[in-house]
Amino acid sequence: MYRTLLGLLAVFAAALAAVELTLSASGEAPADFRFINGTEPQTLDPSRMTGQPEGRIADAIFEGLTRRDARTLRPVPGVARSWTISPDGRSYVFRLRESAVWTDGRPVTADDFVYAWRRLLDPAVGGEYAYILHMVRFAKAFNTYAAHADRLEGPIGTALAELRRDQPDGIDAATWRRFLAEHHVNAALENASDPVLERALVHREGRLEPERLERVGEALRREARRLRTLAREAAGRFGVDAGVYARDPHTLVVELEAPTAYFLEITAFYPTFPVPRWLVERGDEDWFLPGKIVSNGAFELVSWRVNERIRLARSETYWGRDEVQLGTIDALAIENETTALNLYLTGQVDWLPSSYPSDLVDRLRGRPDFYSGPAMIVYYYRFNCERPPFDDRRVRQAIGLAVDRRLIVEEVLGLGQLPAVHLVPPRMPGYDAPASALGLDRARARTLLAEAGYPGGAGFPEIGILYNTNEAHKKIAEVIADQLRRHLGIEVRAYNQEWQSYLATVLARDYDMARGGWIGDYQDPNTFLDMWVTNGGNNNTGWSSAGFDRLIRAASDVAAVLTDPEAVLSRFKEPGLARRRIDAVERAPDAAARTRAIAALRMHLLREAEAILVQDEFPVMPIYFYVASGLVQPHVGGFYSRLELEDGSTAANLQDLHPLRAIRIRRGAASPDAGAAG
Repeated sequence: MYRTLLGLLAVFAAALAAVELTLSASGEAPADFRFINGTEPQTLDPSRMTGQPEGRIADAIFEGLTRRDARTLRPVPGVARSWTISPDGRSYVFRLRESAVWTDGRPVTADDFVYAWRRLLDPAVGGEYAYILHMVRFAKAFNTYAAHADRLEGPIGTALAELRRDQPDGIDAATWRRFLAEHHVNAALENASDPVLERALVHREGRLEPERLERVGEALRREARRLRTLAREAAGRFGVDAGVYARDPHTLVVELEAPTAYFLEITAFYPTFPVPRWLVERGDEDWFLPGKIVSNGAFELVSWRVNERIRLARSETYWGRDEVQLGTIDALAIENETTALNLYLTGQVDWLPSSYPSDLVDRLRGRPDFYSGPAMIVYYYRFNCERPPFDDRRVRQAIGLAVDRRLIVEEVLGLGQLPAVHLVPPRMPGYDAPASALGLDRARARTLLAEAGYPGGAGFPEIGILYNTNEAHKKIAEVIADQLRRHLGIEVRAYNQEWQSYLATVLARDYDMARGGWIGDYQDPNTFLDMWVTNGGNNNTGWSSAGFDRLIRAASDVAAVLTDPEAVLSRFKEPGLARRRIDAVERAPDAAARTRAIAALRMHLLREAEAILVQDEFPVMPIYFYVASGLVQPHVGGFYSRLELEDGSTAANLQDLHPLRAIRIRRGAASPDAGAAG
């Protein structure tokens, strides 16, 4: 099998030789461990990064309060040697290691985490992952309320005044709904309790008379003043004496708005890592480059050759350095799948994660060094919901119904991927997905397109599918473009951009449809759903739904639902099931049963939220759920494609996470049956 693959790839020998020449040009000895990292990282600043290539490096050179255990992926002590949790689950006290230091010898302190978390949430920084900490007390107010107030007093207030001037006799419900959607009013009012605004947000029939519009304008100004007051309070208290604060240099206190089951997983996730304040505040945007960076992880950054490799070396200042066996690591920035596979097959790299030509999958899957299993990753296309014709949900659903997902996973990919008509992958503990109105139904798709004003595709503008440079993304985009042309009469152009340009284009919403993929940050449906809240850091669709936002908020604090369940039940798609979930909480005979019932109710709230995405609005089109697969050399240890569970059983590594801290090399174990785990 090995020789057969080398024969098939011999035609690419010249490209491989060029890569080898580049990799050896520096004259440095090969690193102890080399792996393909895919696209070039955009940044190594934990507060600004969002991608997997960046995350792998950040996880090696920085360390959070907790870290992931390689064998189980459960959070274990990192910079924090221990922690205690209050009985109500709302307060955590972390005790930091006195032996934890930065690479320049300074101690890592509780204030370093306070600074990093405040910086992540600072609106001026624009961290796309800021919302990941919104469960912390005062975090959301600090991060968003001033901006909401600005919008209420500025663009929204101005637009409402113009609307009243242009239509002095009042407006109909349809015009009002368009106004709310176009200006994302519900996002700015997500925490409003003013009855005038609450009634206005749900107005669906009849007219809004001039007097009522005037009252709405006054209420908007009141809400802006309220938000600005709360933002000032949050700015004065978050990181000082509330939310997150340092009790002393080695004690960090974190207060949550509500119990959050996955919070310790968040503290092992790179947006929450500490950053060196004394470097960042110098104003150098490139403080994370070699020769400048100061870090606190198991490895330190030695060199960064753009579009070639990042070299890491074991940190001699790391508190757990005696547990780290690798001396050096090379992360190779190679996007070409054939080149990547060639490098692996010739022994130039030790780990090749999910980056090989799809037409060779059948030959690869029989190798003992190949691993494969279900993944907590969804592949999808975004729609630009602000750009016609995708501002019409019928168009979005029509396209979602015209795509043959099974053909894509079987004929284009062929690794056992699952067709997806949901955003939340299967096997999520405790979660039961709602029914979906997506799937292959071309007759229904053509009917919807005609209802939207484009019978047989007539009058439909030419559209583009944007994807970041990758052979598999290209094939999928071309297949989908062909299906839409043949079955809906739509002209589609598939085009690519390099990773950093692609990210900038998506962020600017300068696209029609854009490829996306999401790796769950923690094992909970929320990680796949809360990213779609109005103006969320990773929601670059322009889509907004007050109902969806409300459900995500409710899931983050189930206690609020229990105080007034009828107000929530009236908006549910499945009120009967929700009523039973609420009754189970109220009838729980003991604390343990109540905890389980609250967890089940929370999952139902998330199910209702996903139903809006896949039954009603369709801002994104799920295509397939990934398989976590790759090739790992038999001499690599500390690599687990299956994880140990608390009951002693094993399960697939759904996130395909492999902390570099735990990797070891066993050069004497190069037999073909070494396998991919352990």
